[in-house]
Amino acid sequence: MKIKYVLFFLLIFSISCTEKKDNEIKNDVESKIVKTDTLEKVAKPEKQKIKIEQPKHDITKKIQYEKFTKGIYLTAYTINTPKFHAVLDSAEAAGINTLIFDIKNMNGHVFLRMQQTGFLTSENIKPIVNINKVVKAAHKRNMRAVARVVMFHDQLTAQRDSILRPENINGGVWKESKRKKASWLDSSNSQVQNTLLDIIDVIAKKGVDEIQMDYVRFPTQGKISDAVFAFQKEDSLKAKSDSTYILRQKADIIMDFVSRAKRICDKYDVTLTADVFAIVAWQRSADINATGQDIKKMTKYLDAIHPMVYSSHFAKDFGFRENLYNEPYFIVYKGSALSKKYADSKCRVIPYIQSNSWKVNYGYDYIAGQIQAVIDSNSDGYILWNASNRYYQTLRWIREFDNLD
Repeated sequence: MKIKYVLFFLLIFSISCTEKKDNEIKNDVESKIVKTDTLEKVAKPEKQKIKIEQPKHDITKKIQYEKFTKGIYLTAYTINTPKFHAVLDSAEAAGINTLIFDIKNMNGHVFLRMQQTGFLTSENIKPIVNINKVVKAAHKRNMRAVARVVMFHDQLTAQRDSILRPENINGGVWKESKRKKASWLDSSNSQVQNTLLDIIDVIAKKGVDEIQMDYVRFPTQGKISDAVFAFQKEDSLKAKSDSTYILRQKADIIMDFVSRAKRICDKYDVTLTADVFAIVAWQRSADINATGQDIKKMTKYLDAIHPMVYSSHFAKDFGFRENLYNEPYFIVYKGSALSKKYADSKCRVIPYIQSNSWKVNYGYDYIAGQIQAVIDSNSDGYILWNASNRYYQTLRWIREFDNLD
């Protein structure tokens, strides 16, 4: 009997030990699983986002001239609309590397915020353009940013302040047309010149690559023989007291003004260019005397000159052509080649070319003919001119011409 109890006790003890051992093994395994899982979570590296550093273009650094300039002109109003960036994107796709935008226009509006200096009043200042933003937008696309500034054509000021206009030889104030309102200031008036130079100084500090002067000349419309300019009155008085005094010409006045503007631009490492009247490229004495645009004299102080050689702006039979309006190659080639002939060797020649249908059969052949003329004349590029800034079709033709599609 005792033996049975002993055997029963041993059996119970054996089962208890086995269960305990199984539980220990189970707990140990579970513990290891937990530890292993924890270790895996700690040891497993998280997925890291690989940041690829893109090459950064310094949008504040001035952009130098490309070997061949391909420019596009935009008004201040286009700059101030949502389509501005869309136009730039299309221009970039067509290889355009230069943006020209208005800061002072023919009406006399100045499109940046600045002090009312000289002849400027609140009527002139219309600050709708943020130059810094325009420069950044251009530089982001590797385009030069060029501020266009109209000089002596200023309707607002001419109509407001007759003292700044030329005098009439018969008394009173001269204006170019009896039917139209006055538009021109006296290009030799010291207050007029100083105010314009102040505007150039303000713009040059804003980070633009270039300042392009337009209407940097004397008026040519109306009865010019009746106009008496400030420099002529000054010279007349000096000649009376000094018989050796040499009377100045209009070309001397324009050259001196351009040289003063150049000194300002050089201070801020900004290039200076000027647009010239189309016919001036032929450098006939009558045209030089009327406009004051002597290419030889002007280009001593300019980095580039922009002859505006649009076929629609010449007489139909100019150059003994049968249909000059629709012979764009001839007029652009001739105007560009002559400008290069007379310009200083260090001055680039970059003509404006017509990018609109005024008076001409505008299409691919028209724009291609102009561009080919620029290339064949060994000029330094071209700038598209469309006053309404409608360029999309023209830019498509340029891509086709350059085989960019």
